Amino acid sequence: MRRLIITALCALSLTGGTSLLAQQGFIPAPTGVRRAEPWRPALGTGDTRIIGTVIDLAQQPVAYAHVQLRNLAIGIVEQKTTANGNGEYAFTVANSSSYVVEMVTVDGYVVALSNAATVSRYETTQTVVQLNGRWDAPSGRVVLPQHVSSFFGMSSQSTMTAASLQLAADMNISTADPGEPVSP
Repeated sequence: MRRLIITALCALSLTGGTSLLAQQGFIPAPTGVRRAEPWRPALGTGDTRIIGTVIDLAQQPVAYAHVQLRNLAIGIVEQKTTANGNGEYAFTVANSSSYVVEMVTVDGYVVALSNAATVSRYETTQTVVQLNGRWDAPSGRVVLPQHVSSFFGMSSQSTMTAASLQLAADMNISTADPGEPVSP
């Protein structure tokens, strides 16, 4: 009887221990099999990349924006490219460092910056360049939002209505329904 109790306690202990190991995610390797080391690229291979998107204040992508990659450690522009139709860009860099992506005009003036990013070898870091207004592609400039408070105490040429009409004319927005003519 004593032997039966000892056998039952050993079986219960073994079952409980195995259950505890399974809950912790431990699965013993089969005997005679070595676990492989995780894959790492060989020295001097692999890409170190900085990718991202250029968007405006309304979270719309800025198509074909001119962007450049500036190395913050030495302060120089290392690469230039043009974003695709969805405002996406990608840079492949050779050195680990801190970088910032700048959107520039055709003349080379910086319009907006991304967040600063530190990238190490074989990493891909994502950045976002966000404009502080709406990008007007035909004029090549940022149109800043207008605040209501800027119209108080102004003349009739700079009222909110005049600014709205001018903005609609600049964007070629026509009325959906011209309505009834108003007589004097």
